Amino acid sequence: MNKKVLFVVQTAIIAALYAALTYAQNFLLPGTTSAAVQFRVSEALNVLALFTPAAIPGLTLGCVLSNIYNIGSGLPLDMIFGSLATLGATTAMYLLRNVKIGNYPLLSLLMPAVSAGRLKCSSLRANSILQAF
Repeated sequence: MNKKVLFVVQTAIIAALYAALTYAQNFLLPGTTSAAVQFRVSEALNVLALFTPAAIPGLTLGCVLSNIYNIGSGLPLDMIFGSLATLGATTAMYLLRNVKIGNYPLLSLLMPAVSAGRLKCSSLRANSILQAF
């Protein structure tokens, strides 16, 4: 199989998995994927960035699709900042995958928490400023 086709197929499958898991969670536990404090089971798929570069656009696209679905019930800037946090975290995970502590890529696995924390805080501040008007 052509490498470009394989990359596109992996990206599409990862995006679909992320979106489907988020939609299913929102159906079963309404509000947990779109409130100010979110918990998404689909974020566990971020670990795929350790194994394939196709996970970077796949997870970002899946996050965008999930945020489009939740735009009416959540914070509007989360679509921008949440997707950027996913893009930054998965890119950093892929780039740091070979930096190991012992035999484990622990530094790489911290990236989703670091990236999401920084961008989500700025998203919450921007939303509170917009809501004041």
